Amino acid sequence: MKNIKNNKTILAVIPAVVVLAAGVAFFCSRSGNTDKQCQETVERLQKLETADISSIEDAIRALSEKEKPTGSDSEEGVLGDILTDVQIKQAFQETVIVGDSITESIAEYGFLDTSIVVAKLGLRIDDADDQINTAISLNPSVFFLSFGANDLEIYNGDSSAFIDAYRVKVKQIQNALPDTAIYINSILPIQQSAIDQSPALAYYDSFNQALRDFCDEMGCTFIDDTFLVDESMYEPDGEHMVYNYYPKWLTYMAERAGLV
Repeated sequence: MKNIKNNKTILAVIPAVVVLAAGVAFFCSRSGNTDKQCQETVERLQKLETADISSIEDAIRALSEKEKPTGSDSEEGVLGDILTDVQIKQAFQETVIVGDSITESIAEYGFLDTSIVVAKLGLRIDDADDQINTAISLNPSVFFLSFGANDLEIYNGDSSAFIDAYRVKVKQIQNALPDTAIYINSILPIQQSAIDQSPALAYYDSFNQALRDFCDEMGCTFIDDTFLVDESMYEPDGEHMVYNYYPKWLTYMAERAGLV
């Protein structure tokens, strides 16, 4: 529809330029006005008469793209209208999401299939070689990563070691897919009951700050999903999320990546 509208605009503009140029030339002739300004105006209009339509179309298309929102322009911490199941499937075409069991539930709940969701129960960023390689082979235009809950226990507060492991994987993706945008999801808040069982989980906030700084370093986009979570969304273990969390998460990822 937009292309049709642009073409109509082009067709309307060119005849108008032709008429205007003729009118200005006639006025100059009748009035005897041969000053430089009048002549320059006619010349500019005559150039437009013979302009390549495709170049005009390209200019209009460029203006349209300028108005189009991108992931970097999407306001952080603000969630728009929740996407329907169909809209989610449409938005995430040509993308891939790699992560642990929290990510795996996207496919288990039926929002997206395993051609997009490459995830595994208990997966850590340092142990994700197979999943990263599989995701790279899919040649996505957008690459989402979501790790942390399992890593917190392994690294036990050492966010630098966590980031070092993340850096290896991100560089691997960037080397294989230099034109693919990479988005890194935050670690979700963890309930105190789970932290009581495993104190290392309490470091999720400092690890998220390290991830944010890391994204700035690597030219990736950090997606802070923590604001999406409320107490009603937790599974009994205090770490995993129930079904209602996922439409919000997928909508927010799509917004931040400019997929909608």
